[in-house]
This record gives sequence, C-alpha cells and structure tokens, in this order.
Amino acid sequence: MTESAINFSVIGPGKVGSSVARALVGLGWRCSSIVYKRKSKAKLKELISNFPHAFITNSILELKPDFDLLLITVNDDAIERVTSELSELTDFDWKGKVVLHASGVVELETLSGLRDLGAHVGALHPIAAFAREFSTERAEEIYYDFLGDKHCLDAARKITAALNSKLLILNSERERVLLHLASVIASNSVVIAVRSAEDLISNFVDVNDSKVILERLLGSTVENLSTLHNMNALTGPLKRGDANVISKHIKALENDELFLQFYKSLSRLGIEALLKNESDKSRKTRLNKIKKLLEDK
Repeated sequence: MTESAINFSVIGPGKVGSSVARALVGLGWRCSSIVYKRKSKAKLKELISNFPHAFITNSILELKPDFDLLLITVNDDAIERVTSELSELTDFDWKGKVVLHASGVVELETLSGLRDLGAHVGALHPIAAFAREFSTERAEEIYYDFLGDKHCLDAARKITAALNSKLLILNSERERVLLHLASVIASNSVVIAVRSAEDLISNFVDVNDSKVILERLLGSTVENLSTLHNMNALTGPLKRGDANVISKHIKALENDELFLQFYKSLSRLGIEALLKNESDKSRKTRLNKIKKLLEDK
C-alpha cells in the first residue's frame, strides 16, 4: 500500500460503494470487509472477482475490526438501521475509527450512536451520476462534498487525493441539502426532459433516431455550458425573445397538462435569469411579454 492509503471496509456495495471501493483498491488501498445483504449470486461473484482479498459477508455482525475507515454506502433510508446494528457490536473498539456515509442529505446526527462509542463521523458525498456498479472512472476526477470533524476531514482528503478529485468542504446540513438539490436538478431534470422529449416525437420519429437526435443536441448544449458564461449557453426562442414561437409551443402542449406545466415552469425560470442581466429596454419588453404568456392560465 502507498503511505497515504487507508485500510477500509464497506457496507452496501451498490453503484456508489462498489465504484469508489474498486477505484481505491485499484490504487493500492486494502479493503478489509464488505457487507452485502442482497441475495444475488451474480453480484456476489462480481464482488469476489473485484475484491478477492476482502472478507465478504451478508451480516454486519460479522464485520471484521481490522479497518481504520468505514464507508456506509447503503440507501439513505437504511443508514439509521445500519448505524443501530453497528452500535450493537459491543466487543468492537470504535475509538479512532472514521465512519463516513455517502448520502448527500442524511444528517450526521444519524451516526451519533457510533460517535458516542468513540468513532469520528462524517459525510462524504460524490457529486456524480452513478448509473452502473464498479464504475471506477465515475468515482475519479469529480467533486466530493464533505461535512464532519477534523479526523474525518483528513480521511476525506486522502480519499479524494487518491481519486484525483476535488473536496468541497461544507459548513452546515442546510448547505448539504441545497447542494444535493442543485445536483439533482442539474442531473435528473436533463434525463427526464430528454426522455419526455422523445415521447413528444415518438409517433413520427423512429425511437433510435430520436435518441441520437436529442442526445447529440444535448451534447452540443453541454459543450456550450462548458465554454460560455452563464446564460450565454442558452439558445432558442427564450434567448431570442420570440413570443410567437413560445405561443406555438404552448398550443402544441394544450392536451398534455403535465408537460405543459413543466415547459412553462422551466421557461419562467429561464426568463427570470435572462431578465436579471438584461439592460436593453426593447429586449426587456419582449422577455416580459413571454413572461406574461407563460403566466396566463
């Protein structure tokens, strides 16, 4: 192991846990134990293949004590239960051990039972979209947000440094929730919007063609976002202040109330952002005309 490597264990090797753990093992870190509760022989085989030197069990009670860092990467609603089970390991010496959960919103207080036993607790949340397990490239070269004590911060810095990633240190639970909300909006809204857009044209465009058309459009949008400042990446009728086009869009969606409200809400957010930095009076007039159009019932 490298000098900065830490012995670690994982509870819940799902998409995030398996990816981060596999990346760390690939860099020379030692994975002591993996607690995996799902009864899938295929997944167990994959875990054995990816972590040949780890002790793999389906019981927290069998967790080996030879680790310095414990990563809890279960679903958010299972963290409290996992912490409760860990607290029942009465012959376990938690003093000095670092426990990090990977949720973006679950409060650190959820880990208070382990903190009371002497562990250092914190949250280290990857700001990335994990869609597959054992995706080591997804765990690297990203941002991780962190909240916790100094000992946990030292561990978080070692993890992110090893993964060639950036660490964003937060100051409160509220900041964590807002950052998570922003991440969900930025990521999930794109996926939902593109797939909903596919449905709009599904009756006259082949599904394979629509996928390519819209994903290539999305690719050019992401490129604009990475090279242009703020709302300069925006294109189309909102940017042009074209109320006639917006009106036609609204008309086309008149029989789809859910999509219509989505379109209007998204466009209103865009209009507000454009108006905030607009100084040209005639352009402001056009944007306000669209704003009124979007607010009309």
